[in-house]
Order: sequence, then C-alpha cells, then structure tokens
Amino acid sequence: MKKLAALVLSAALLAGSAAAISPEEAFPKVNEYPGFIDVEAGSWYADPARICAEVGLMQGTGQAFAPDQLLTVGEVAAIAARMNEAITGEPIIMATPKPGETMPWYFIYVDYLEHLGIDVPNPTKQATRQEFVTLLAAVVPQDMLSPINTITTLPDSTDPDVLAFYNAGILTGVDTWGTFAADKTLTRAETAAMVARVARPALRQSFTPADYTPFTAAGLTPSDVLFTNGTTAGAWLPYVQELIDGLETDCAAQGMEFNWFNTVDGVTFLDYVKNTALSHFGVTAKEGTDLYKNFDVQVYYCKYMDLYTAHLEDKYDLDKPETQG
Repeated sequence: MKKLAALVLSAALLAGSAAAISPEEAFPKVNEYPGFIDVEAGSWYADPARICAEVGLMQGTGQAFAPDQLLTVGEVAAIAARMNEAITGEPIIMATPKPGETMPWYFIYVDYLEHLGIDVPNPTKQATRQEFVTLLAAVVPQDMLSPINTITTLPDSTDPDVLAFYNAGILTGVDTWGTFAADKTLTRAETAAMVARVARPALRQSFTPADYTPFTAAGLTPSDVLFTNGTTAGAWLPYVQELIDGLETDCAAQGMEFNWFNTVDGVTFLDYVKNTALSHFGVTAKEGTDLYKNFDVQVYYCKYMDLYTAHLEDKYDLDKPETQG
C-alpha cells in the first residue's frame, strides 16, 4: 500500500502532538465488554477481543466477534482512523449523504485518512498483513513503539515499519523464524491480538527469531514442501542440521576433522545423515519433490559454513586488528 507524499508532514505533526501520551492514556476503557458469544473464555484471542472492544478500536458483529472472519482494507482503515482520533484528538466527522446518495460504511474512515495524506485503495478487498502495518504505522507515533526486541533482519521483509512493529513486540511473524508473510490475509482474531498490543504494552511479546541461516544456505523457505507426505523444509532442514552438529561434536571429542566420508557404524557420514533423516520422517528418496531431489547436503553444508563464518567475523570483528592504545 502506497503512502502519499503528504504523509511525511502529517506523520511528523502527529508524532510531535502525541509525544507525551502513552498508549494507556490514548486508549482508555470507554465501553463495557459485551461478552461475545463466539469468544471462548481462555482462548488465545479472548483478552485481545475484550480489550479492543473496551477501548473502541474494534467492534463486534452483533453479539459475535467473528474471530475467523477475514478483514478488509476498509476495516483496517476504520481501526487506523479510530487510533488516530484517540491519539491526536482530531475527530472523525460523520458524513451526511445527499438525497438519493448511498455511502459505504467505511467512507468516513477512508475519507478521514486520505485527508491526512494516507492512501487507502480498494477498501472492499481483503487486507494483507503489509497493508495492516502500513496503515497503522501511518498513525501510531514512534514513541508508542518503544523497542523491547533487537531484530535487525527478517526472512522476507526489509520494511522499516515492519521491523519497528516486530521490535516493539506487536508482531512476531507466522513461524519461529519470524517470517512476516506480507501478502497473507488477516483474521479478526489475529488483528485483535496485534491491535491490543498497541493499546496495552503489557501484552507485547519478547521475541528472538530462530536461526534462518540453514534456509538461506539451502535456498529454501520453511514452507517449501520436500516430500509427498507434506514434510516441509521447516521440519526437515533443522533436523538435518542437528544430525550434522552431532557428528561435528563427536569428531571434535575424538580430536578429528569432520569429513563426509568418515564413518559411523560402517556408514559414511553422508549416507548416515541422508538415511537417518528419511527414516525420521517416514519417507523415501523416491517420495521427494523436485526441491528435495535438487537438494545436495554437501553443497548445503559448505554454504552454511560460509554464512556461519561470515556471521562470526561480522559479530566479533575477527578480521579487524585490535585498536592500539
């Protein structure tokens, strides 16, 4: 979703006007929780749904919350507009249609945001995670996004707004590696969880993504399917790396170098890793997809070690001479 040029000035003004207000002050309880009939007590989205209703950022659909319903861009625009109104005090003006004119329910929210210079194209389509972050980042000032995490890279996004929401503990991604999945749609339950974290910092999540280096080395993503039974790279690759790590540890304990043609119980390391992994997941090589058939564990390991070594050199400045006093 594209921000208009005017957003730069608008965002600066908003940040300045909201510098002294905390999320709790901006989003006080204004409603009594209605007790949605489809929000089961103890469910992972129960508290977020309650908070969003109490602070007036999300409403139910009658007596229900519809947690599995997908959000539209117009619904995200409504949340963003309500947030901006709460933070800045700039009211959302109700529009009066002309005789014979019909206005869509989202008109006032889209109009409100567009007057701030925030583009809201196609409000009726299903919203993506990227569109959600873009709209909320346009109205939530940076001082409400105090970092609690130190995430500098993500598997699939370099957007600074996305990183800011991760570091604030509002987003944690769709898997343990922190994958953002920009084009993925959002349910009302998922949206409520993230919106509630904006309004109530105590709900924000500390998060350290799992090491993504194996996938970079293999040229795969965690969701890639490697076998006809549905086994993905997200399950397969960490297990393969675990086997390799174990062999390296054994070699180090015996004072020998790791070599693919070393043997364990009469089987080369190479065959041991391949066969053990296949057995662990209950598959055969013939059941592998083209992605598996094109996967070379030796090539993978070389690339993995190159990336791992480069990471250590960067982290500890191994190639830099110590500064002389």
